[in-house]
Amino acid sequence: MPYIFIIIGLVMVIAAVRNTVADTKDTNGNVTDAGLATLLKQDFTGQNNYIYWVVSILIIGAIGYIKPLQPVSRAFMLLVIIVLFLSNKGVFAQFNSALSGKKITG
Repeated sequence: MPYIFIIIGLVMVIAAVRNTVADTKDTNGNVTDAGLATLLKQDFTGQNNYIYWVVSILIIGAIGYIKPLQPVSRAFMLLVIIVLFLSNKGVFAQFNSALSGKKITG
């Protein structure tokens, strides 16, 4: 549990140092760069969000508490994590686009 708070704290400190906590707007009031809150909202709402991944991981983890189904649960959990990392819109694609400054649509 303390690791979660450390990660959240680091993300907030980095966003504050980079001045990306709030949306950046031009003189007409149009958003030019999305801030941290807007980006988090987009990750968990709308189309192609991460709620499906979170729910599936929680359900598979809950099945793992049943002793006879524990190996099956672990195999499915491994499969979900592999798909999450190797999918075209997954972690590596998002990470690479963030490093290069390119935006991925889809």
